[in-house]
Amino acid sequence: MDEARYRELREKMAAVESLYASRHYSQCAKLGELLLSETHDQTHPLHLAHLNFYSALSHDTLAREASLRNRWRELSLADQHYTAAILALSPLLSSFPSQQEAPWSPASSVSSPYMESSQRRNSISSHTSAASSATSVDEDDYMDFPLPPKPAHHTHGSVKNPTHSQSRTVETATAPLQLRSSTPRPVTPQQFYFTANIAAFARLLEAHRADVRAQKERAGAPSVRFASLEEPLRTSPELVKTRWSRDGGRGEEEGEAEAEAERRRERRKNVVFRPRFDPEGVRRLCGEAMAELVG
Repeated sequence: MDEARYRELREKMAAVESLYASRHYSQCAKLGELLLSETHDQTHPLHLAHLNFYSALSHDTLAREASLRNRWRELSLADQHYTAAILALSPLLSSFPSQQEAPWSPASSVSSPYMESSQRRNSISSHTSAASSATSVDEDDYMDFPLPPKPAHHTHGSVKNPTHSQSRTVETATAPLQLRSSTPRPVTPQQFYFTANIAAFARLLEAHRADVRAQKERAGAPSVRFASLEEPLRTSPELVKTRWSRDGGRGEEEGEAEAEAERRRERRKNVVFRPRFDPEGVRRLCGEAMAELVG
């Protein structure tokens, strides 16, 4: 990736972080998914994981504020983005040695912000710091690590089993990420610091995905509100009897309501009202009284 496109991507990623920090979750998810649709082969796996992480966080947050039907949709989208972020980090982690074989200890020399963020995953600030610490390292540090090589072709007449390959892909998406120790160790503390952050970022993603899947299990899949198209074609005796009983019950309820309305109208007709005020009678009475006084 050239320098200009790299700078532009970093600015857009900062905009995604800003939208999430300002609680514009819908806009953050849309912008993150838009940037993911514009990625290409030269996009670094860490950038892919970063965009998927913030898109998943936005959908995860929206799911906790939505109705039951929308909650399932948002949780499903969050699960997809968390899985995509883990898959993006998987080849990157496979090129790093395990932390146990590294010459520096994270507890003694450098500390990983991801480890602290994974313990405070319910805080919005921890989400932001966790997602950005891997990209907050010097922008040229991770460029020293080449992109993971493509899988080598099988030799000696070996035949690739597509079923076995597919099962390994599914296992990679669901199982926790494991660090391999077949490659050379990092040679500088900065490289080890970056490696430790990536590993902690992967554990944080797995924790978020596990929480989302637990939420989906508790919420349950949304039920279909409309009957299938085959239901009107059924003419079993039980179904006909059920419909007749249902219609009969509805007719009885309507008959009772009509009788009650008729009784109410009869009571209104039999009410005896007091005579209304008549001004002519008052004038006539006053005239007679004045005539007696004058006479």
